[in-house]
Amino acid sequence: MPKRIRVVLVSLFLLALCIPFPARAHVQVQLLADTDHLAPGQPLLLGVRLQMDPEWHTYWEFSGDAGLPTTVEWHLPPGFEAGPLQWPAPHKYTESGDLTVYGYQDEVLLMAQVQPPPTLKADTCWTFGAAVSWLVCREVCIPGDTTLSLQLQSGKAKPANPALFARYHAQVPGTLGSDAPVELNHHATRKGDEIQIDLILKAQSASLLADQHAPDFYPLDGDRFAFAPPQRQATGTRAAQLDLRLSLKPYDQTPLTQLRGLVVYRLADDPSLHFARVDLPLDAQGGLTPGGLLSMDFRKPEAAYSLGWFLLLAGLGGLLLNLMPCVLPVISLKVLGLVSQSGAQAQRVRALGLAFAGGIIAAFVSLALVVVALRAGGQQLGWGFQFQSPGFVMAMCALVFALGLSLFGVFTVQLPGLSNIGAKTKGAGGLGSFLNGILATVLATPCTAPFLGAAMGFAFAQPGPVVLGIFLASGAGMALPYLLLALCPGWTRLLPKPGAWMERFKQGMGFLLMGTALWLLWVLGKQLGMEAVIWTGAFLLGLGLACWVVGQWIDLSSSTARRRLAWTLAALLVVGSYQLFLHPLLQEEHHLSAAPQTSDLAWLPFSAERVETLVRSGRPVFIDFTAEWCWTCKVNERTVLTDEALQRKFAELSVALVKADWTSRNPEITALLKAFGRSGVPLYVIFPAGRLDSPLVLPEVITAGLVIEKLDQAAALAGKPGA
Repeated sequence: MPKRIRVVLVSLFLLALCIPFPARAHVQVQLLADTDHLAPGQPLLLGVRLQMDPEWHTYWEFSGDAGLPTTVEWHLPPGFEAGPLQWPAPHKYTESGDLTVYGYQDEVLLMAQVQPPPTLKADTCWTFGAAVSWLVCREVCIPGDTTLSLQLQSGKAKPANPALFARYHAQVPGTLGSDAPVELNHHATRKGDEIQIDLILKAQSASLLADQHAPDFYPLDGDRFAFAPPQRQATGTRAAQLDLRLSLKPYDQTPLTQLRGLVVYRLADDPSLHFARVDLPLDAQGGLTPGGLLSMDFRKPEAAYSLGWFLLLAGLGGLLLNLMPCVLPVISLKVLGLVSQSGAQAQRVRALGLAFAGGIIAAFVSLALVVVALRAGGQQLGWGFQFQSPGFVMAMCALVFALGLSLFGVFTVQLPGLSNIGAKTKGAGGLGSFLNGILATVLATPCTAPFLGAAMGFAFAQPGPVVLGIFLASGAGMALPYLLLALCPGWTRLLPKPGAWMERFKQGMGFLLMGTALWLLWVLGKQLGMEAVIWTGAFLLGLGLACWVVGQWIDLSSSTARRRLAWTLAALLVVGSYQLFLHPLLQEEHHLSAAPQTSDLAWLPFSAERVETLVRSGRPVFIDFTAEWCWTCKVNERTVLTDEALQRKFAELSVALVKADWTSRNPEITALLKAFGRSGVPLYVIFPAGRLDSPLVLPEVITAGLVIEKLDQAAALAGKPGA
């Protein structure tokens, strides 16, 4: 049941409980003043004091997922004016399982400043009134209301109730001024119908402490949007900086132009909770206007390079794709097919090699046409863009899973050229090899090989014919080994001879494909969360059962009726599993940002405004453009960016680490990749402190020594004049 509907039902239930109960004395209410007399023109404080029975509580000005705030309606003498109600910082409670509410236990004093007229008649008694209503709750909720009055005489004013008013006045949150112990920065982005806001708190003189209670954010105007529990992350050395991520989903189409609330934090030298009132401005779309960083162009002048140079880079990058981990499972399948053809007629080996190369080139050309068409429609795209679609990842996972089952012998499939494994038959295999080439290309797109990033970055900014030419050159580079094999089919005699070992090798390749399926499930989990992994696993179970039905019910002696029945049942299993498990996931808009990877130093989530702020404030910034579906990125992150010497260098130079996660589509990241002349990930960039105009760009494949060298170079640049 959606949380908002559940809140409404709980509120109706609570109101139903409230109707038959008379007002009971669970709350004692008083009207007090901080002075015993009135002086002309001298402000005073009026306070409504609520004292609750043990374990009962009333509510803050925003009550949260349930409850109602206390209201005070002032009745003042003519000429007197009351300011807004001053609310002390509330406590945060959890009710009915996961409903979050904000309120007060034991006691609270709600105050308002009252301004008397400039002149007052001497020795006159003035009556002040307040109509107060509240809701007090424990297991049940009971509404109450009363009218209070207080009389004050004009004359020489003396303090009254000084300790009480001082105590609660100190609990009223103020704003974060220049003398505050922490500095607050924020940025907001909109993803679909959700607004994501990052609050960055930086300690001025003492380290911040992070625990289950802080940092936190208590929203005001929370009845306008669904508010998920904030995500907390300590950043920087010694947790001197805290990052609080908020996710808001407005209930209607009315734009949010501000976010009001309380920021909650702790300090190491004062571990009590601190509260600060903030008012965050948002634009009409619920986000911040992109900063100047996205308007910059860091590409090298293209005049220095010819189109032929980029075509050469594309060809070399395509050739190196054969060595990337993304494509190895399918390349292994092709090697297995070639082994089975060892010693076959040269014409057949040539045909299979040309078919496989043709599949690669056809896939690259098709991708180019898709890019041109989508870009004409205004889409911002990059290399590997299809893996940003959860539906595509699910389809690839299902395909790889089915191919793995076929290698284990669960059923027989004509993909991709494997029907002849273990026998030198003359049957058809060209179509299978062609489809094998397509599959190899699709699985290669999450990887950006050396040279390929620069070529694709150039291509994505060019007209359609140039895009087609660059993609065609990349496809030709990847297909080159198989084209050479087609021209020299005698080379297959250098491969091992077919034999019984091939069955075990084939099953080993099946495990490799299952590993690829696990990787795709991991990517899917980063995009849609763990629930998507579970339901996709359930779909794969149905798919596996369908493959088993085909493998068990159909053989060479099967009748036509039996074949039709088996395929019909298999199709029903696949379609039914899709409708039951996958279709609901793809219908919902709930893409989640991938959580930054943790290491000894924490990573900040990317935004252009954050990078600008950090660089201009005098900190060097290292940006890791990455994606969960990028294998090269993952290898670099686990073997290079976690290197102890590099981690020490990051800490020594106080480098701000920013992770630009491109797992799901992010327009800001796409725009900045384009600014660097790149179309995909990985990309590593270092901005020297204070030098937004002089970024240092690292290659796709990095080493710890190279990064340390570039960090030292950035430190040297930071001392020179710049932007």
